[in-house]
Amino acid sequence: MITYYITLRFLHFMGMAAWFGTALTVSIIWSKKQIDEKELILNLITKVEIPASFFIPLTGVLMMIDQTHWFQVGWLQIKILIGLAAVVFSHISRAKLIHGDMDDEYVSRKFSLYRNLCLLNLFLVIIIVGYK
Repeated sequence: MITYYITLRFLHFMGMAAWFGTALTVSIIWSKKQIDEKELILNLITKVEIPASFFIPLTGVLMMIDQTHWFQVGWLQIKILIGLAAVVFSHISRAKLIHGDMDDEYVSRKFSLYRNLCLLNLFLVIIIVGYK
């Protein structure tokens, strides 16, 4: 059972690294104000970030089922709430990218706001896990 938990934790960390790396990459590409990179950003979000935002909670739930003592840890609930907020901001920004007119300054700023809030939440999760 120990190898099962270690495998799940490894997959959880790899998913988090992929998600954070993709979020950081998308923010850097978007900050260069190159609207023609919209397809690249959409591909990165669709192929890396969306699957990671699905598998991270899945592996987290499986780890908590295997090691039930995690239910009693107080900081874990805060980490879960912040992580779910990151998922929400990620999906909202993807919807803005797909359905919004990115040439419009207001829509472009909203996309940037949601991307940066997603990145901030992911950074907070990394700090919480690193601290505890």
